[in-house]
Amino acid sequence: MTEQKKINRRQVIKYSLGGAALTALAELVPETAVSKTSDKRNLKTGKIVVVGAGAFGGWTALHLLRKGYDVTLIDQFGPGNNQSSSGGETRLIRAFYDKQIYFDLTCRAVELWKENEPRMGQKVLFQNGLILFNYKQNTPELDVAWPMYKKAGLPIEKISLADAAKRWPQVRTEGLDHIMYDPNAGYLEARKGCIAVADLFIKEGGSFLQQKVQKESIANGKVNSITLADGKVLEAESFVFACGPWLTRLFPALTKKLKVTRALEIFVASPSDQSDFMENKLPTWMDRDLDGPFRAFGVPGSAFRGFKIGITPPMDNNVTDRFDTYDRLVRPEELMLVQKLVASRFPKLVGQPVIEQRVCQYTMTPDTDFILDQHPEASNLWVMGGDSGHGYKLGASFGEMAASTVLKEIKVNELFALKRLLG
Repeated sequence: MTEQKKINRRQVIKYSLGGAALTALAELVPETAVSKTSDKRNLKTGKIVVVGAGAFGGWTALHLLRKGYDVTLIDQFGPGNNQSSSGGETRLIRAFYDKQIYFDLTCRAVELWKENEPRMGQKVLFQNGLILFNYKQNTPELDVAWPMYKKAGLPIEKISLADAAKRWPQVRTEGLDHIMYDPNAGYLEARKGCIAVADLFIKEGGSFLQQKVQKESIANGKVNSITLADGKVLEAESFVFACGPWLTRLFPALTKKLKVTRALEIFVASPSDQSDFMENKLPTWMDRDLDGPFRAFGVPGSAFRGFKIGITPPMDNNVTDRFDTYDRLVRPEELMLVQKLVASRFPKLVGQPVIEQRVCQYTMTPDTDFILDQHPEASNLWVMGGDSGHGYKLGASFGEMAASTVLKEIKVNELFALKRLLG
């Protein structure tokens, strides 16, 4: 194991990280990856190309650049574009997971955002808390998550319905068993975050190209070059493809088990005479009806855009074969699901108009774990993706892990290996 980085008490308080969480992070990335960055880098020999400027690709490129490599970042539509899985206004960030590695990656992602926001000159991370609506007294997820919070020294509360009604009278709790509250969770401004990372990457010396990758040239077990739509050929020692749903087009043999699915974001107007549906009055929220037809989450206020409700509808959502050609419209029956949710949990919003709607997309793996591995036919081509609806929040830390993995500083994590998806 690499030597653990020493972090003083002031940093622990600043990042809201417990000692156990920090210890666990040392196993995910090497000492060099968590050291402070510097604008004066010792440029190492070797060029690296990263394809895709979303949450995964953008952060991977930035981490590789800071390790001293000549990095080119490519995206055909630009960072944070509306066609990408990393587009949209906001994404939740929370450590409530049933796997230790995602808990640890979330803690590290919070640290990285706080560390880089001054360099970006803007806020992207907002820790206004998270409330989780739970229908059962105990769930397997809760049984695993609770000890991780306690071991890491991070606060989490199990709140009775009576107490929840006093703290958040905007929320109707009928039918729930209890509410979990994570005060350190919150949301990230997604599109803005992608642009901020790309801008920082360029500011620190990286090269960005808005181009489409037409094909890669594989010979003798390696990629020699990639050809862009404008005919330009780029040569490099390593290539990282973090292309979201476009992985299914570029590498169909490796991604047969991936599905691109629709997810909805609906914005409801807050009542004009009330302010209790803003970020400073109500935390972000998740509906934990694990046995129900769909899961839902939301961000109050959403930078004055309205009360955001995100759902994964139960209807046919597989758009793998047409993810970039169909009209992204919300269906009437899906809006009815949103109205039903509003009535059951946020009665003060009943009758308020829908003021904005959009359809975003997830690239789902069968087990909802990410992908980070070498192409089986090209040792210098890395495939990264499979966000599975929870990737954005971990982009900063997963990108750090990817950079260390590509450079062989750490081994491929078996949880993210391609072999589980082949055959």
